[in-house]
Amino acid sequence: VSGCGFRLAGVTSLPPELNQIYLLTSDFTDSQHKLLQRQLERAGAELSSQADPQAMRLSVSLKTVPDRRLVTGASNGRIIERIERSLQYSLKGADGKLLAPAKTLTQQKDIVLDDDNLLSSTQERRSVVEDLDAALFIRLIHQLKRI
Repeated sequence: VSGCGFRLAGVTSLPPELNQIYLLTSDFTDSQHKLLQRQLERAGAELSSQADPQAMRLSVSLKTVPDRRLVTGASNGRIIERIERSLQYSLKGADGKLLAPAKTLTQQKDIVLDDDNLLSSTQERRSVVEDLDAALFIRLIHQLKRI
């Protein structure tokens, strides 16, 4: 099946040059860092815990863009907000040579929140942020695949 080019949706593998990566993250929570590690490993990368002289150096930072209120419904208490996250990355070879200059990826989603049900709104916001992070990490892996 793989000979005809068939591939499961969402499955991608990194080129052999990127099989060893030293990951440097900034502005990440522990759960975001672990999610990115898992996705890189699923794509075929072996992550180094120390600065291995043979490993590529992938620098990744996350930025939380302030949420924007788009619409407020006075009659029903519903609010539409845009949640946006951006990820900046660069890749250096084992020799320190810049292979991919700093590039920024962004992901956004508009959500409907209920002013009368704050607990539900908080959970919805958290779920959307996790989905945005996961989508950014997948886009990062697709970008790395092109290098």
